Amino acid sequence: MNTHPHLPPYPFCPVCGGPLDRTEPHRQPCTRCDFIFYHSSSPCMGALPLEDRRVLLARRGIEPFFGSWNVVGGFLGYGEEPLEGLLREVREETGCACRVLDFITQNADTYGEQGAALLNSYYSVELLPGDLTPQDDVSELRWFDIDDLPADIPFESDRRALEVLRTMLR
Repeated sequence: MNTHPHLPPYPFCPVCGGPLDRTEPHRQPCTRCDFIFYHSSSPCMGALPLEDRRVLLARRGIEPFFGSWNVVGGFLGYGEEPLEGLLREVREETGCACRVLDFITQNADTYGEQGAALLNSYYSVELLPGDLTPQDDVSELRWFDIDDLPADIPFESDRRALEVLRTMLR
């Protein structure tokens, strides 16, 4: 029985097939073997490419929130170093390499219909010379003045990071 709304629908142990004890939200031990499933946030990296007082945002080419604006970035791969993941996401979504400038903020959010828990880390970056081209799950890239951002930024964590950046640039 799922007593917590954001638990994954995994009632059985991936090791032995025994039932998981789902009474605790973050720790679900197998009732047959020593396996424990730890329900934790997925790490994500967000890049805030800067050019003077402008920040580069990406228009989403996929659901959820197809067509809205968000920060360049995404999920870390399993075992991936955070800053390596940040550099990879920038290359994948913009076609450009970048240089990390500063840590901006870190916050929690949820993603998708099932409300998957995320831990988002944001860094300002400088794009290196190259052909800025929307790629991967991005349909458009556009520079916005930090004081004139689009209204349709659906992820609360992105909005909070952009507000921290705006404050830092004052």
